[in-house]
Parts: sequence; structure tokens; C-alpha cells
Amino acid sequence: MKVENIISQIRKKQDELIVMINSTFDEIVNDISRMNISNVKEDNEFEVTYPLTNKAGFKGEKVVAVILNGKRVISPTWKNVVKIILEDALNDEERLDKMHKLSNVLLGRKRNRVSSNPDDMRSPLKICKDLYVETHYDTETLINLLLEILNNISYDYSKIMISIKK
Repeated sequence: MKVENIISQIRKKQDELIVMINSTFDEIVNDISRMNISNVKEDNEFEVTYPLTNKAGFKGEKVVAVILNGKRVISPTWKNVVKIILEDALNDEERLDKMHKLSNVLLGRKRNRVSSNPDDMRSPLKICKDLYVETHYDTETLINLLLEILNNISYDYSKIMISIKK
């Protein structure tokens, strides 16, 4: 009789645990169903997407694409990432004027980082008719320069995402 009593108590506790677990899972499912996950996009299994501000995390990584204004633009190099983002930023006349004012002012240790003269640079990247950006840098420094330029021309880069290979 003792054994039957013990088994009965175990079964009762088991039933209580099952009810508790089921109610916990129901709460989780309800929380998830209330979330707006329609805008969440799953990454390709071979890439990871990070915000542009993750500059230190890009060092040594191979870029795949830029996600800009909700559009995915394939980019095989970091230099091309800079070009894509700056071309978009300079579509606005006010920002273009600010960029012209940075020309020959935003200086590195040995050369201009933004210039109207490509001869002043080691690896100039033409971003518009008469503006060039120095790109002879490692990934982290190049992204830091890009962010500095974007800050100086008042461009909101908070929604720009970068996809890199896993």
C-alpha cells in the first residue's frame, strides 16, 4: 500500500508539472504571436547581416552586400560599400555641399582623405564628378572614415546593414 501511495503522489506531481509546462509554453507562444515579425528577414545560410556601426566586427571579413533603404545591393569589396553608401548620401544637394566643404579639409596623417584632386591620394575612389575619397586603408579604418564623413554631412546611417560571409 505504501508503494501505491508513493506512485499516486508521483503521478499527481507529474500532472501538476505538465499543466505548469503547458501554460508556460502557451504564454511564450502568445508573446511571440503578438510580436511584429513580418519585417524580419532571415539571412542566407552563408551570410550574416550586421548594422554599419559594427565597424570592428568587419575587420578581416568578406563583404557580400549592403542593405540600403530596404534594398539589397551586391558589393564584392569594402571599397564598393563606401561608394554605394556615399553615392546614396550625396543624392541630396545639401549633403553634397557639405561634402564639398570637407574636400581638402578632412586630412589624414600624410594625405587628404576627401579631395577634389585624385593626385593627392594613393587609392582614390571617385564618388561624384569632382570628389574623391582615399580608400587605401584596412576595413576598420575605411568604415571609420565612412562614418566620420556621414556624420559630417548629417546622413542617417542607422538603418544601413552589411552582409558578410559566415
